[in-house]
Amino acid sequence: MMSENTQQNGTENGKQMNNKTEKQINKVITLDGRLVKTYEYGDCMVLIYEVIPEPFYPLEGFYIVTLDDTSTEIAWGIGSDEEEALESAAEAYDNMSFSDTNDFNPFRAALDSYRGEDNE
Repeated sequence: MMSENTQQNGTENGKQMNNKTEKQINKVITLDGRLVKTYEYGDCMVLIYEVIPEPFYPLEGFYIVTLDDTSTEIAWGIGSDEEEALESAAEAYDNMSFSDTNDFNPFRAALDSYRGEDNE
């Protein structure tokens, strides 16, 4: 489904638009996901999911890293492989205002464990 809205030198939602063409494309794709690894740390768990697009769709598979703290599960990182997704999550966690440099970062711990598994 595609809709096109063109407006010249007018306003839309309070924003000035000059000879701008706006297109909205709604596309639905199917993604399969599977849990590939978990790392437990006390009352939280780091989970790594592989996300696989439907066949013949021009989107590469990717990985998502989440943190499950027994009440919610929130995505923190994404990457083209498990390590990149863990690095992304660890960096995002480090950059959060509640995260002090001395605080335990479960994603850094999982990343260290992951890298240790690769060396075995």
